[in-house]
Amino acid sequence: MKKIAFLLVFSILASCGGTKKTTSNVTTEDIATARLIENHYGNSFDFTTLVARTRVRYQDKKSRQTVTVNIRMEKDKKIWMSASILGITGAKALITPEKISFYEKINRRYFEGDFSFLSQYFGVKMDFEQLQRLLIGQTVYNLRDGNYQVDQVEGLYKITPKKQLDILNLFFFMEPQDFLIKKQQVTQPQDNLSLDVNYITHQQVKGKLFPKNIAIEVLENTDQTNIDIEYRSVETDVSVRFPFSIPSGYKKIALDEF
Repeated sequence: MKKIAFLLVFSILASCGGTKKTTSNVTTEDIATARLIENHYGNSFDFTTLVARTRVRYQDKKSRQTVTVNIRMEKDKKIWMSASILGITGAKALITPEKISFYEKINRRYFEGDFSFLSQYFGVKMDFEQLQRLLIGQTVYNLRDGNYQVDQVEGLYKITPKKQLDILNLFFFMEPQDFLIKKQQVTQPQDNLSLDVNYITHQQVKGKLFPKNIAIEVLENTDQTNIDIEYRSVETDVSVRFPFSIPSGYKKIALDEF
């Protein structure tokens, strides 16, 4: 479960690059689906920079922990995180499209690596853009890049690929009132692995709706991990800094230590 928790922090099982567009005949259902997707992106949250303070609760069968995580973003360029307990910083991370770096103070350890290296280790493709989308309430895949179909389920639009991927099943649930993503589901049946990301509530930030509470659940066989994220404050388009340097004397973490 350490492997799954680490994967959640940096990519949330965004794998295999989504579905492929085909050149089949366009139907009226395709047009309606395309309009729905455009409405989603037309109403989606946009920013240049973002500063947020969050409370993150983590629980698996062995442990439970609550930490404060400060998040700073420069769109498409950087995600910076600083985690603390009782006001004492315990870990920092800096994520760019090319590189993941973090260190934790208690054990004086650090990690540096790129997404391709982690993808090879975990057997799952991951990238910066997918993590960014998840944190701001968008689908981990760009829905404009695939062939999807829409059904109505329990008052929500259910968006699925016309043909599911060989190893993954994807499900996106959208609210009809404002076209926000309510839930994302990824399942990997052959490995008894599933991921649910639920956007429980939203808040107004500069006239746009932004996630307030996110509930993430990973189920691997009978092992369950839950991560709940509460955005307690959010500011956008402000001046931000990304202070990050790995302290001297820290030990580099090998991937097999996770």
